[in-house]
Amino acid sequence: MKRLFNSIKFYFSFSKGERRGIIVLFTLILLIILARSIIIPLLNKSVFKSLSFTDVDLAKYEAAIDTSSAFKKYESFDYSNSDKSFAEQKLNPVPFNPNELNEELCKKLGFSEKQTKVLLNYIAKGGKFYKKEDFKKMYCITETEYIILESFIQIPEKQNTPIAKTEIKAKPIFIVDINTADTNDMQEVKGIGPAFARRIAKYRELLGGYVQKEQLLEVFGMDTVRYKLIIPGFTINTANIRKININTASIQDFKKHPYFDYYTAKAIFTYRSKNGNFKSVNDLRKVNLIYDDFFEKISPYLTVN
Repeated sequence: MKRLFNSIKFYFSFSKGERRGIIVLFTLILLIILARSIIIPLLNKSVFKSLSFTDVDLAKYEAAIDTSSAFKKYESFDYSNSDKSFAEQKLNPVPFNPNELNEELCKKLGFSEKQTKVLLNYIAKGGKFYKKEDFKKMYCITETEYIILESFIQIPEKQNTPIAKTEIKAKPIFIVDINTADTNDMQEVKGIGPAFARRIAKYRELLGGYVQKEQLLEVFGMDTVRYKLIIPGFTINTANIRKININTASIQDFKKHPYFDYYTAKAIFTYRSKNGNFKSVNDLRKVNLIYDDFFEKISPYLTVN
């Protein structure tokens, strides 16, 4: 314990010279505090006196501050609604017609350079304000600014009603035969451009002709929205559908048609080789890979003659 006490005493004891240094330091701190509280005010007072300010001058200066409009603005600033206070200080509302704004009037109203530029550009490009609320729609005008300006906006009654739009008669629907129309005729149908016209014609060639409108959904890129838009413009004549003779066609002949793959074509060819020619298209149902739905799909493109 004695050893611990001696260690503490060693760290917290000061020599005679250190004690003198501490006293001098505290004395300097005290002098600095006195200088700030006593000497500096005296110096300031002497400066005012050297500038020959009289009590009358000071009274006039204080009165000017109390009565200045700038001071009063900041004194009445509502910090709970800063947007409104800023807008009130910025704007100088006077009665105006927003359709007759110019740079001078915008500056008079208190609009910024950016607001002035946006408003004048809108008017220069033919923009019109038909009612007060139209001015509120300008993105450069805040809601708070509009509330302040609303009662000052004056628009003559003749401008309150938008100009009636000229009635445009609907263009008559152009109808074409999907199996005979060329790509130029197809483009007359609403919803068909050059690309889709070429795709429809190319798929028509692969099929040998369309037998029903729903086959348009098989065209590359066609969706139900476009399909519903274009079908009123098409009609179908199936008199000249190109058909495949199932008694003479080779496997390659079948494969050229988009509905036949290699395995189906081979199954037909093998059945015919074993059993002889088909007497009717309906006999094709006897082939193993020909199921009912598939038969209904391909039968319009088949013949035995």
